[in-house]
Amino acid sequence: MPKEEAQIVLMSAYGKKKLLGYADSFRNLAKTFTYREKAGKSAGADRQMHLMHRRLMENREILADNLNEIARIMSSLAEESCRLKPLPEKELKKIVHACKSSGILIQNICRTQDEISGMKLAVELRTDERHVLTAEDAAALLSALFGRRLLPEKDALFFLSKEYETLVFEEEAAFDILTGAAKATRENETVSGDTCCLIEKGNGAYLMAISDGMGSGEKAMSDSESVIDLLEKFIEAGFSKETAAEMINGVLVARSEEENMSTLDVCEINLYTGVCELMKIGASYTYIKRGDMVEQIASDNLPLGIFHRLDLDRQTRQLKDGDYVVMVSDGVVDGVGEEILLREFIAHLQMQNPQEIANYILQFVLHRSMGKVADDMTILVLGIWENTALEEA
Repeated sequence: MPKEEAQIVLMSAYGKKKLLGYADSFRNLAKTFTYREKAGKSAGADRQMHLMHRRLMENREILADNLNEIARIMSSLAEESCRLKPLPEKELKKIVHACKSSGILIQNICRTQDEISGMKLAVELRTDERHVLTAEDAAALLSALFGRRLLPEKDALFFLSKEYETLVFEEEAAFDILTGAAKATRENETVSGDTCCLIEKGNGAYLMAISDGMGSGEKAMSDSESVIDLLEKFIEAGFSKETAAEMINGVLVARSEEENMSTLDVCEINLYTGVCELMKIGASYTYIKRGDMVEQIASDNLPLGIFHRLDLDRQTRQLKDGDYVVMVSDGVVDGVGEEILLREFIAHLQMQNPQEIANYILQFVLHRSMGKVADDMTILVLGIWENTALEEA
């Protein structure tokens, strides 16, 4: 390949321009859905027509929001490719020479630096004919050369190829986490109406969520599973958790012939900064434990599937080394009887393993309820610690 063509093409200039053009088109389309008719036009309509008109306007607004979010994702993708800039030639030659002696042939490197997610490298490389090396081997070598602890991006190929290919390496996050979960199903039911998930989003973001379906049994399980399944799909597609919740709510409201009310409790943590974002929709308490101090976080909004417009309760907390986040469904608090007892119990817990904490909380609740499970119970626990590997590197 000629030298002037030896570059990493994550997205061509034409591709970026086209993607940004698509984004503008979606924004313009969204504006057409936010057009409102004058109130006088429907003044003489009967009540049923007025309600139909109002619902149509609400659906148009929701669709406009979704189109704007799609435009945001497209713009973000184009901007991300723009932020990856080729390494200066002098620095590149130094890296190429150092890697060649270890059997890794590098053709080009692009780098970006982000205050939120740290350094990211896109490296076009292959192995020579004499070596069999892995992406982990390449990461270790690049870490030493750049003075940062780098890891292969999630789902990267294990072995390096004999042909040039582009691998992405990310700076290791400042925090590590462990999680635990414990559940109990309502008496006389074979399935739980609670559904939960743990999602590793990439770029140092980790998300956990609980959905509590209305009632219990198969119907409640189906509703909560639908909410969590949609949440996972929208998050994977690049939507924010807020827009994902709006879109899920739209789906539930559209099924007007059925009652599909479900809560949604989401906790998203940035492992580079330790910032924790909580989003509650009709959900139960969340507890943040720091030593023997516990903060209780509550909300009083309504579940999904009731109104077209969601009342999102969003709160942010800064987590520190050794903190725990405890999320519970309503059945846990109801099982204790007095909420303050649960908070005090969590405050006095001394164990450090999140799974042990989740199990111990469930045992306490069952003890308080005399072994009766009047409602489905779900407990998620996340512990966060400073990444000691970074200090040792």
